[in-house]
Amino acid sequence: MTDLELLKSLDKWIQTLVEDAKELRNAMDLDDTDRNAKKYIIGGLSYLIMKIDLIPDYIGGVGVLDDAAVLRVAAKLAMEAGVPSASDHFKSLAGDMDLVKALLEDHYDKFEAYVKALPAKRIRNRTSDVILDEKGSMDQFDREIEDEIRGYKPKSLGENERTLREFRSFIKTKVL
Repeated sequence: MTDLELLKSLDKWIQTLVEDAKELRNAMDLDDTDRNAKKYIIGGLSYLIMKIDLIPDYIGGVGVLDDAAVLRVAAKLAMEAGVPSASDHFKSLAGDMDLVKALLEDHYDKFEAYVKALPAKRIRNRTSDVILDEKGSMDQFDREIEDEIRGYKPKSLGENERTLREFRSFIKTKVL
């Protein structure tokens, strides 16, 4: 796959970020979703509301490309932990690893380790365990996610191969 073909595929992630986030959130409400799977989902969704993440969101489309990649890796980890009734959309997100790996190249393993650690990270002073266990915490989390995605306006990645170099440079310096 050429870099331009990859960019076109990745641009779809930017356009569907809101729907993808909602899909992850919906998977948490399934009766048979394992607690560890829920923690990975919360970790991925929490990344969306982090004030400072790997790539600042204000940097055009590339600024949310890391968010879209985190959601996919979180979905993959959740599937491995147990989401037996996952929708086809959720399974598709979890199955996007070829594109994630093409995007991240040699940095995939470190990026996955970063996403695996998100459930234990305190984001807005809460870990995934706090969100799952403390009364009212899930409602507050839902409001924060809704606020974040309500204001989201997708920006195209364009067709400049420099975009991928920029993205990879950010990732290399942040997750190594």
